[in-house]
Amino acid sequence: MRRVPVRLDGLDTIICDIDGVILLGTQSIPGAGFALEKLRRAGLDVIFATNNSTRRPDVVRDHVREVVGFDPGPDAVVNSGAATAEWIAGVVEKVLVVGTDGLRDTLRDGGIDVTRNWKEADAVVVGLDPEVNYEMLAGAALAIQNGATFYATNTDASYPRPDGLHPGAGALVAAIATTTGLQPAAVCGKPHPPMRTAVARRSGPRSLVVGDRPETDIALGKSEGWATALTLTGVVKDPSLVPAELEPDIVVDSIADLPALLGI
Repeated sequence: MRRVPVRLDGLDTIICDIDGVILLGTQSIPGAGFALEKLRRAGLDVIFATNNSTRRPDVVRDHVREVVGFDPGPDAVVNSGAATAEWIAGVVEKVLVVGTDGLRDTLRDGGIDVTRNWKEADAVVVGLDPEVNYEMLAGAALAIQNGATFYATNTDASYPRPDGLHPGAGALVAAIATTTGLQPAAVCGKPHPPMRTAVARRSGPRSLVVGDRPETDIALGKSEGWATALTLTGVVKDPSLVPAELEPDIVVDSIADLPALLGI
């Protein structure tokens, strides 16, 4: 465990990543639920911010409760799909989605009209989809070539699973960008403005961001002036390899260690 000088007194909110921090797939990080409950009982709001867009936020909440044993409160989960919906609402008319039905439902819940016909789309939203196929990628590329605006829920290159790193949404975004020669007009997940806006709306001014990925979680905290904590249960195993500009305020082996470090 390592820490650099940082004020941790007066914290009001813990902004916590999910994959690689409190769970891996269907397995809880040991002690995660107990640690989260201790933080909440100490008076801290606990919200979850994840770039995983595959499920609706309420389904993510249920998954956290079932796997980790901690029940997030109402509106305590924001994912990159929800951030995308909030960002493009009122801006686009009809969206083609490369992603799961969970992402489509999230966009519909946000008032977005979703189509499966690339010829109808004035926007394309790309998120993680473990069942993506060539036809879906081709349709997105054709829609963008036809003038549709290109949005990415996130550009994470990978995501942690119990057996290792799997391709993330960024791999699908890269395929479409390579085909069209265009980059997304906006990336909506961490650490970009759409997610920052969505998270800031739910958190207090004295927040601590806890995550396993420096370029998303730590960058999110730094962009908002929040304290940051890196856990070593996900993507990063050797904190000495983290670039200096993304060095966290705290490094912990696991979120289970965080309450004691905060004096809770």
